Amino acid sequence: MLKLVAASQGGVFSRSQALASGYTLHEFRDRVRAGRWERIRHGQYSEVVDLSALQPWDRQLYRHRRLLHAAMNSLRPGSVAVSHQSALVLHQLPQWGLDLSEVQLSRLDERRHSGPVAGVRYHRGKLSPTDLTERDGLPVTTLARAVLETACTTSFEAAVVIVDAALRDHGLGGEELLRLLGLTEFWPGSPTARSAIEFGDALAESVGESRLRVLMYNHGLPRPMLQAVYYDEDGFIARVDFDFPEYETVVEFDGMFKYAGGSADVLTREKAREDRLRARGLQVVRITWSDLDHPSRTISRIRAAFARSRRTA
Repeated sequence: MLKLVAASQGGVFSRSQALASGYTLHEFRDRVRAGRWERIRHGQYSEVVDLSALQPWDRQLYRHRRLLHAAMNSLRPGSVAVSHQSALVLHQLPQWGLDLSEVQLSRLDERRHSGPVAGVRYHRGKLSPTDLTERDGLPVTTLARAVLETACTTSFEAAVVIVDAALRDHGLGGEELLRLLGLTEFWPGSPTARSAIEFGDALAESVGESRLRVLMYNHGLPRPMLQAVYYDEDGFIARVDFDFPEYETVVEFDGMFKYAGGSADVLTREKAREDRLRARGLQVVRITWSDLDHPSRTISRIRAAFARSRRTA
């Protein structure tokens, strides 16, 4: 019975729920001491799970979800809603560049307290029924509201990552977004959120592509075409991530994961694809995750491709 209760609460259960499910206090304490159950926050527990096989960011996301459910399980129903980046977690948007060390909740009751308490940061703000929906059985701010809440509290780069994903995967926009833009006009950080929404593009297909777009924009490169398609006499060549037609240059972002453990055949096809693009007279620049950590060097490579194109024109 306790497993079913925990499964409905993100793997979390309270001490009282364990006792109500038939465990004695002695059995409860034995499982905690033996390392089979662990305390997530006061009064809230979960089974110990081996996370060693997960990537660091997936471990962070798992722990945030668990703390989120533990916090909600300990609070009076109807008193708070999940908001900001915690809401984005439930809406399954990317979390790159966001602080997941605290659970973000917005108060629905009349209590005035805000700020951090035991791993939870409480926000005050008026939420109407149209600002709320439900995810994982929890009250949560709508996707558009969560995007704006978070974009107002983070960097332009992280905000663009969120907006691109919301446009691409969830169709962000419409009357709700317009209403919320008006509502948040004077919020701290709202200029960043508005700039990110204006800059956002549903054609950006990954976190890396979104970050690279921001990098190129910040360094004054012309705005590229996204997902441009190229052909030659043999037919379709490729759909490229970024196209600068005036410089006959294409820029590809390689997340590298698609080549992890790739066969020689996969690498051969990729090289043939690039050779066909070059045969069209195009400069091809490949950018990886590590290149994003060296912005000046990365931009210099793209500008060098622009210069080569001009010399060969």
